Amino acid sequence: MSRNLKLLLAVIAVIAIPASFAWALGFQLGESKEKLKLKYDVSVYDHDTGRVTIEFSLIDAGRLAPITSVDLSIPSDEKHDGGGFKSDLTMSMALRNDGTQQVSRVHIRKDWAERAEIQIKTGHLDGKQEPLTWYYHSIPLKELIARAKPHETIN
Repeated sequence: MSRNLKLLLAVIAVIAIPASFAWALGFQLGESKEKLKLKYDVSVYDHDTGRVTIEFSLIDAGRLAPITSVDLSIPSDEKHDGGGFKSDLTMSMALRNDGTQQVSRVHIRKDWAERAEIQIKTGHLDGKQEPLTWYYHSIPLKELIARAKPHETIN
């Protein structure tokens, strides 16, 4: 095979690679819970052991429907060399159906929870989807941790 033909095939292959292999861009939504028509509840239980339980209940996804995931993210104080932010921990909060709402619980160290945020993620906004774009609504937990309810038994 000639060198020119190999080069041409390589160029065609690069062009033909589907866009789904590219990184999607995520954008934090600055709109309030009310403007996004989101209905959720977050409860925090302090166990006086240095750990807390965070309970998240999604009642209505509002303008973010359908929800892709709900994640607990603990951002790092450090920055990436490229200028982005690092995460010390990001984990999916597996939602389960509980009547008309979806619920998840996480039990973590209190000092981690003070830095944490819940991120409601979607690929849609107002029912529209942009290719390779996703959005998230952030719920900082610091104030909720400070006002945490005393330990209660959670079934």
